[in-house]
Amino acid sequence: MRPARWRGAAAALAAGLLLGAASGCGGDDRWARPTASDTTQPHAVDVASVPGLETVARSEEDARHRLYTAYPAVPGARPLTERLAEAVDELAAPYRRAAASALAAAPGTSAAPGASVPELNVQWTLTAASGDIVGVRLTGWSSQGADAGESRRTYWYDGRTGQAVGSDGLVDGPSGLKRLADLVRARIVAKADPARVTPTPETFASMAFNDDGDLVVEFSDHSVAPAAPGRVAVALPASAFEPLLSDFGRRARAASLTPRPRLALGADAPGPGGPEGARTPADAPNCAVAKCVALTFDDGPGPDTPRLLDELNRAGVRVTFFVVGTNAAAYPELVRREAAEGHEIGDHSQDHRDLTRLPPIQVHAQIQETQDVLRQITGQAPVLLRPPYGASNGVVSDVARSLGLVQALWNADTLDWRDRDASAVADRAVAGARPGGVVLMHDIYGTTVDAVPQIIARLKAQGYTPATVSDLLAARHVRPGERFSGG
Repeated sequence: MRPARWRGAAAALAAGLLLGAASGCGGDDRWARPTASDTTQPHAVDVASVPGLETVARSEEDARHRLYTAYPAVPGARPLTERLAEAVDELAAPYRRAAASALAAAPGTSAAPGASVPELNVQWTLTAASGDIVGVRLTGWSSQGADAGESRRTYWYDGRTGQAVGSDGLVDGPSGLKRLADLVRARIVAKADPARVTPTPETFASMAFNDDGDLVVEFSDHSVAPAAPGRVAVALPASAFEPLLSDFGRRARAASLTPRPRLALGADAPGPGGPEGARTPADAPNCAVAKCVALTFDDGPGPDTPRLLDELNRAGVRVTFFVVGTNAAAYPELVRREAAEGHEIGDHSQDHRDLTRLPPIQVHAQIQETQDVLRQITGQAPVLLRPPYGASNGVVSDVARSLGLVQALWNADTLDWRDRDASAVADRAVAGARPGGVVLMHDIYGTTVDAVPQIIARLKAQGYTPATVSDLLAARHVRPGERFSGG
């Protein structure tokens, strides 16, 4: 995927979108894409090369908080999946407590107009996936409180023992970790406080290997640098760290350097192909005449998306999927199936960040990368953008306009992230429907998929024709960059 990232950045520069970052307005440069010469970036494995891999995502939004978390479920590595789930919960728990405290302090109120809603975003990458070794790097970003900033953790799975371990498992015991801390202190003086580099698993929570086989040691914000001056990381050459590796650490390094990684964990998972005899739904309705309503699904694809596609296929209904770029890269066959079965695919950004918090060049990169990913998978780029959380401003509108994208919002929110109840989701979808309206749901929740057959049946009974967002727009004049909420 790397070439697509640089095409997006180049386009942003050509469009003059670097001004916000250069002037220091807003945003966090730690989320900018790394330069090609940055040796402290861990090796990254193409997630599409791991058959059966699934993403576990969660999205929440109200007037007090915005949350998006994701982690992988790797076939044959259940203990790793369970450890990643625990790690995400550990990151989300204090964030949720703070949001609940704010609500308790001022019940029934919303954030002041123009105020930023606190955000937590947790993303993942594969640092290794070969033989019986898996490495997963979690990166969390929080905007809330004194600890606002980025956290970094890397977890490893050993298929021989069936155990998930932290990054300290790469090193040969406490003595190895102590010697590693000494090496890092000597190289970190200009970036952080060496006294904070303590030989503990909590401090050395994120270690992996770069493309050259160097050991990358990175730290969470505030852990070794009180002022958090951006990402703090070092790359140690093999001559320095190899004597400190455990047996597992040496195997993990070899797995990270495998030219054509292939997992062998003894678990096969079926691909996300469509059902036999799947048919493409009928041609687009004329929404200038028909009583249309658009059903939309955010944040996928996910493990429940194939079941949703089966239901939609049986009902002969087309919908609009607003996909997250990282999830699309993990499920390219599912995205291809969505497109092949006549559904519309929209851009929901690469990492599900609140775009209003980012400088222009990062807004452009978040949108452009997903455009590039989807173009590579389906052969065409989306014409619709749904900003995560529906959060937009002048910068987002300008970038959308420059890329020819209409901002597609909604008028009916089923709140399916909050209430995992199929009947409640169906009731809200039907109650919020109106001619030309747009209903918001998420295909990352199984209960939402459970609700879809009754939603479709009840809407049809009321004379509605389920349609895509572009079906609605065909009867209107909405220019790129403008926002459309339906109705």
